Amino acid sequence: MGMVGKVDDNLMLKLLELLPEESMSVHQIACKTGWDHRTIKKYVKLIIAVQNAPKIKMEVVGFRVLVKKETHISTPKS
Repeated sequence: MGMVGKVDDNLMLKLLELLPEESMSVHQIACKTGWDHRTIKKYVKLIIAVQNAPKIKMEVVGFRVLVKKETHISTPKS
Protein backbone atom coordinates (compact mmCIF):
# COMPACT_ATOMS: atom_id res chain seq x y z
CA MET A 1 0.00 0.00 0.00
CA GLY A 2 2.86 2.38 0.85
CA MET A 3 0.82 5.44 1.81
CA VAL A 4 2.00 5.70 5.41
CA GLY A 5 5.51 5.94 6.81
CA LYS A 6 5.99 6.07 10.57
CA VAL A 7 2.68 5.74 12.45
CA ASP A 8 2.05 7.53 15.75
CA ASP A 9 -0.24 5.18 17.68
CA ASN A 10 -1.23 7.86 20.19
CA LEU A 11 -2.20 10.31 17.45
CA MET A 12 -4.30 7.67 15.70
CA LEU A 13 -6.12 6.77 18.93
CA LYS A 14 -6.75 10.46 19.71
CA LEU A 15 -8.13 10.96 16.19
CA LEU A 16 -10.46 7.97 16.59
CA GLU A 17 -11.76 9.39 19.88
CA LEU A 18 -12.16 12.87 18.38
CA LEU A 19 -14.17 11.93 15.29
CA PRO A 20 -17.85 12.68 15.87
CA GLU A 21 -20.87 10.72 14.62
CA GLU A 22 -21.83 13.71 12.44
CA SER A 23 -19.54 15.13 9.75
CA MET A 24 -16.59 17.30 10.71
CA SER A 25 -14.23 18.88 8.19
CA VAL A 26 -10.51 18.18 8.16
CA HIS A 27 -10.05 21.94 8.62
CA GLN A 28 -12.17 21.87 11.82
CA ILE A 29 -10.14 18.93 13.17
CA ALA A 30 -6.89 20.75 12.31
CA CYS A 31 -8.06 23.91 14.13
CA LYS A 32 -9.20 21.90 17.16
CA THR A 33 -6.02 19.79 17.45
CA GLY A 34 -3.27 21.88 15.89
CA TRP A 35 -2.36 18.94 13.63
CA ASP A 36 -1.51 19.45 9.97
CA HIS A 37 -4.40 18.72 7.58
CA ARG A 38 -2.19 16.32 5.58
CA THR A 39 -1.50 14.30 8.73
CA ILE A 40 -5.22 14.09 9.51
CA LYS A 41 -6.06 12.93 5.98
CA LYS A 42 -3.22 10.37 6.05
CA TYR A 43 -4.49 8.84 9.29
CA VAL A 44 -8.14 8.84 8.20
CA LYS A 45 -7.14 7.01 4.99
CA LEU A 46 -5.14 4.49 7.05
CA ILE A 47 -8.05 3.91 9.45
CA ILE A 48 -10.45 3.35 6.52
CA ALA A 49 -8.00 0.91 4.88
CA VAL A 50 -7.69 -1.06 8.13
CA GLN A 51 -11.47 -1.13 8.60
CA ASN A 52 -11.89 -2.56 5.09
CA ALA A 53 -9.13 -5.18 5.44
CA PRO A 54 -9.76 -8.76 6.56
CA LYS A 55 -9.61 -9.23 10.33
CA ILE A 56 -6.34 -10.54 11.72
CA LYS A 57 -6.17 -13.11 14.51
CA MET A 58 -3.18 -13.35 16.86
CA GLU A 59 -2.70 -16.32 19.15
CA VAL A 60 0.07 -17.08 21.64
CA VAL A 61 1.00 -20.76 21.83
CA GLY A 62 3.78 -21.32 24.33
CA PHE A 63 6.58 -18.98 23.25
CA ARG A 64 5.27 -18.65 19.71
CA VAL A 65 3.01 -15.87 18.45
CA LEU A 66 0.89 -17.00 15.53
CA VAL A 67 -0.77 -14.49 13.21
CA LYS A 68 -3.30 -15.20 10.46
CA LYS A 69 -6.25 -13.74 8.60
CA GLU A 70 -9.60 -14.80 10.02
CA THR A 71 -11.64 -16.90 7.67
CA HIS A 72 -15.36 -16.46 7.56
CA ILE A 73 -17.34 -19.67 7.26
CA SER A 74 -20.77 -18.95 5.87
CA THR A 75 -23.54 -20.67 7.77
CA PRO A 76 -26.82 -21.42 6.06
CA LYS A 77 -29.70 -19.25 7.26
CA SER A 78 -32.78 -21.11 8.46
